[in-house]
Amino acid sequence: MQQIDKKQLSLLIIVFLIGSTPLFELGIEAKQDAWLAMLIAAGAGMLLTVMYVKLQQRAPNAGLADLLKYHFGRILGGSLATIYAIWFAYESMRNVRDVGELTTMALLGLTPKWIIMFLILLLSAYTISKGIEVFARVVQLLFPLVVLSYSSIILLIFFSGLVKFNQLLPILERGPMPVLKAVPDLVAFPFAQMVIMLVFMHLVKEKKSLERVTYRSQLSVSLFLVLMNALVLCVLGPQLAGVTSLPLLEVVQLVRLANFLERLDIIVTLLLFIGLYVKITTLYFASVFTMIAVTGLSSRNLLFPIGIFIYATSFLEPNNTYHLWIGLEITLKIVPVFQIAFPLLMLVVGIRKRYKPEAAGGGRRAEGVKEK
Repeated sequence: MQQIDKKQLSLLIIVFLIGSTPLFELGIEAKQDAWLAMLIAAGAGMLLTVMYVKLQQRAPNAGLADLLKYHFGRILGGSLATIYAIWFAYESMRNVRDVGELTTMALLGLTPKWIIMFLILLLSAYTISKGIEVFARVVQLLFPLVVLSYSSIILLIFFSGLVKFNQLLPILERGPMPVLKAVPDLVAFPFAQMVIMLVFMHLVKEKKSLERVTYRSQLSVSLFLVLMNALVLCVLGPQLAGVTSLPLLEVVQLVRLANFLERLDIIVTLLLFIGLYVKITTLYFASVFTMIAVTGLSSRNLLFPIGIFIYATSFLEPNNTYHLWIGLEITLKIVPVFQIAFPLLMLVVGIRKRYKPEAAGGGRRAEGVKEK
């Protein structure tokens, strides 16, 4: 049985939730109050995380698929777990497409998207074939690079004199409604994506530390995302930030220090690939783990079919405009069913049920993907 420790879970939560999120100016429809909408959404996301942890504590050795079976029965719960697995694969597909679109748009304009998407998915599939322990160690290795890169960006932005705090004023100029309207989408992405960690929490060795580690990790990443959101606003202002495809890239291109240090695009490029790689692999992992628990099949029988599904569906959207429209106008309105509705229903159902954690399972346990 493959397991991870509490530190590895903490770093996975942080890097997964950060992903490529700081590259975009989320909640910009609230103009200069986007950071405030992000802050409120972070608070709502923390409440959802409390719900996820409480669900996990009912059956500490159960993954998401088993939790669904406990609450809704073998047939209905297994069906819902299959739908979750498809959703995880779909979300992984969206990130694969993001890699292709953002790379060709900002970096490699002459490279075909299908090659870029194929390579990033192949890298994820190879990582998954080595097991969750290997992936957790990869995230540990990448974490210092992420911290160093973002720290360098923040310091250089301040030293360049680009930050103008008056860009955040006036606060609530148009009242609270624009802020409140932006909150639901911000909760759905990125904060409520913590529901995916229900697939991995049962693999943590130190079960007693799970609650504390999860809350601290969520709080840390929430404060960081709010800070980055406000920082981009302070540099670009709400008007420019709202029309720029990659606001953080635009910000670092403005950095000039002593006519020597400039063109820091490579740092943003590095963060782009690290963040999307971790998100793609985590979601791909979650889909494979969930289907293992539902079907009882081995990882080698599921890894490539799911990978083929992810890769093939990444071509269904004809262009980036359509891709973004699907993501922002349709996907974000549907995903609360998986992030809020079903977990909340499990929480309510659980009040009237008694659990036997030792009865975990039904199907093959998704304790690790690598098989001897």
